Amino acid sequence: MENFVITVSRQFGSLGRPIAQKIAHKLNIEYYDRDLIEQAASILNIDMRKASPLDESISLPFAKALFPLGIGTGSVHRKLFTVQESLIKECVAKSSCVIVGRCADYILREYPRRFNVMIYAPLAERIKNSVNTLRIPEYEVNDYVKEIDKARDSYHKFFTDEKLDTVKYRDMLIDSSVMSQEECADLIIAAARAKLKF
Repeated sequence: MENFVITVSRQFGSLGRPIAQKIAHKLNIEYYDRDLIEQAASILNIDMRKASPLDESISLPFAKALFPLGIGTGSVHRKLFTVQESLIKECVAKSSCVIVGRCADYILREYPRRFNVMIYAPLAERIKNSVNTLRIPEYEVNDYVKEIDKARDSYHKFFTDEKLDTVKYRDMLIDSSVMSQEECADLIIAAARAKLKF
């Protein structure tokens, strides 16, 4: 059977990443995330360790999440995106997989065997998750979540001409605050199976 892909877009703190990991594990398929942008940066010889976050006052290990969101010039963005786009298409050609972020839903919009999901949650829940699960200090969490939201939306808009919370290219939107991560993963898998018949 032809390879399929489940793309996961998510708001920061919605726990979209661990949900996506559970999906990949349950289906026993490949999982791609920041490794794609790191590989693209390596191909272009861009040192991510030297990339400054949008707000230098944020001194957390999560600050790398801001790269390449809003970092560098438009030409650097475009080069990274072009390489990343090729890598994403190579991943899907190679095997079935789950891809988190990277505008993969937009990049693969013409691919017939794809299921695109957006995971979101109310701001208060995302802040709580950021403190309890991601261990972001309470004194930094509000600014950090807002900074990431702004950066992700800007990045998505730059390359797709759509805001991150758009319903375009999306097959499913799910509020992760109303059920467990396990239940979210199972629901997404069931919906993907219904569409893609795998």
